[in-house]
Amino acid sequence: MTARDRAGRAAVYLQALATAAAYAGAVAVVDLVYVRRHIPDRGLAFGYAFCLTEGGVIGGLLLLSLVLKAVRHRRDRTWERLHPRITAEAVAYLAGGDSAVLRTLVRRHPREVERCICEMLLFVQGTARARVSALACELRLDRVWKRRYRSWRDDARREAISRLGQLEGGAANEVLLLALADPNDEVKLEASRALLRGGGRDEITAVFRAALKESLLVRAVLTEALRPHTLMLCGSAVPGALACGDARTARTALEIVRGWGKSVPLASLDTLLGHSDAGVRAAALLVVPQMLNPAGCAPLIVAALGDPDEAVRTAAATVAGKLRLESAFAALVKCLRGGGADITVAAAYALAALGPEGCRVLEREVLVSRSASACAALEALERARSERVHLVPA
Repeated sequence: MTARDRAGRAAVYLQALATAAAYAGAVAVVDLVYVRRHIPDRGLAFGYAFCLTEGGVIGGLLLLSLVLKAVRHRRDRTWERLHPRITAEAVAYLAGGDSAVLRTLVRRHPREVERCICEMLLFVQGTARARVSALACELRLDRVWKRRYRSWRDDARREAISRLGQLEGGAANEVLLLALADPNDEVKLEASRALLRGGGRDEITAVFRAALKESLLVRAVLTEALRPHTLMLCGSAVPGALACGDARTARTALEIVRGWGKSVPLASLDTLLGHSDAGVRAAALLVVPQMLNPAGCAPLIVAALGDPDEAVRTAAATVAGKLRLESAFAALVKCLRGGGADITVAAAYALAALGPEGCRVLEREVLVSRSASACAALEALERARSERVHLVPA
């Protein structure tokens, strides 16, 4: 359980205790101020005070419900009455008119004007969207949303960022960049999507750098959102993260690049393949198949099959199988017969990918050995045979 989860649970407990204390205090006040003066028996007086308090609470909640329903009904009636007029004035503005009437309406009915403008931002595109964004700024709705972002409530901040993200021309980029450090994940994701949708190189780079520091869940969402900008990010942002000197940042950047699942124009991973941190070495190996010339890293992949860290050896075996490196044959056989569970399975699959010679080694392993390597060899052989069956045309 994270510190945030513990704080949320503690807040729930404190709220329940505060409600119970307030209820008990109300019963005590009613008992002392009113009931005890009329009923001498303390037990009966306390019970009567409890009933009075309960009835008062129920009556108050019922009255509050009626008031809220009346207010909601009034707002709906106002919206139905003003919506056609606000829409007509906004359309006239898009056609080249002025915003004098809308400025008057926004002073008298700010909620309805804001709602209508937000709906138009969702439905229009192109130059019309730019005009609606300019209208929102002219009506100072952007300032309203920026003030709303300073709220302590997560839903209010999320709504503010969602609406600011719909504005064109970078009118809210400053606040959106600040929202990348918001404590709420949904607010951060909303700001990131807005910046990626309408931002330039600097904003997209800022989203990538923010993703390097985020949790696995947020990073997974941002990895997919950053995929269309792979070429641009590989120009400076990704190499900068890989060369920053921090092992965690470099490892996270490599995981994001791997998540893109496409060829990347990175220079060379030789430095990272020899990094002092085993996690960085393993992550760099898994990115090698996405390089423009992965065969150039073949000697380093073969050398990594003898790495003291099993995770690095497992990554090297996986990459050797993907690239079908025949030069790694002997090292893969050694890994199959003398490693842990992960490296044994990875080496077996890599040998199966090398073709008939690798399959013969796996068959001998199944017949001769009774260890875990035989199980891994049999599994890899079955997978290889099933794939060949699927490749045969009907």
